[in-house]
Amino acid sequence: MTYEAERTCGKTLQALAKLGLLKGAKTCKLKFCEHCIIGKKSKIKLDTAIHRIEGIIHFVHTNVWGPAKTTSLGDMHYFVSFIDDFSRCYWVYTMGHK
Repeated sequence: MTYEAERTCGKTLQALAKLGLLKGAKTCKLKFCEHCIIGKKSKIKLDTAIHRIEGIIHFVHTNVWGPAKTTSLGDMHYFVSFIDDFSRCYWVYTMGHK
């Protein structure tokens, strides 16, 4: 973490603590962590994809998330989401297992 990033992150944590959002956690000066730097991926520019969307449900993005530590009301641990690229409609469903 660079000095500037370390300083900004520390200020952000202190601000969250002052707002009471860290639930009793104490803040301190962050130390430089080489493992955090090595573990971060480098940013690369992605090429812009050109695809023609002709209507609803022509191109759908999906994502499976989980397992969640806290279960839903239906005792589900996983979520699957679908996003229609044309209309930007978003659907989320719960799943008990993958």
